[in-house]
Amino acid sequence: MNDAQRLWWRQAQSDHKIFVQLRRAGAHECHLLHYLQMATEKLSKAYLWRSGHAPPKSHSGFVRFLKALLSRRPAELEWVAKVFGFARAADLDKWMSSVQTLAYSLQNIAPAEARNGPNPEYPWPYEAPVHCPADHAFALWTQLHGTGQGRKMMNFIGHAIARFDQYA
Repeated sequence: MNDAQRLWWRQAQSDHKIFVQLRRAGAHECHLLHYLQMATEKLSKAYLWRSGHAPPKSHSGFVRFLKALLSRRPAELEWVAKVFGFARAADLDKWMSSVQTLAYSLQNIAPAEARNGPNPEYPWPYEAPVHCPADHAFALWTQLHGTGQGRKMMNFIGHAIARFDQYA
């Protein structure tokens, strides 16, 4: 792990810790989504720094991270799959394919990506706001905490951050 990876990983840990604390405290969905999205963004940047070069400066990177994990050499990928609790690399690949839409939704909820739609930070639409994030029921949050696939993704994110030093 290089120094840049370590810095981004540390911030991902901090963002995820706040997500967990807010969830336990019963915070509004907007705050939960905000910190979860930020944790995945920082995790992605930490991983993508493997090359020694800065990844794109953007809020979206979670899907890029998932694809980069799958691009490891076959022997490494088998080992990475086991780090995440999958018996085989093929199982990890299949699972990642099944959650790709959910992963895109999570990375694209950042205001810069959401454009004038639902986002966890700012009332929308920007020019004539009628929705407040704190009062909004986010379909994404319902998917993340209300479905097996969503819960597995949140567990995956937690493991990816906690075990980063094992696969970085």
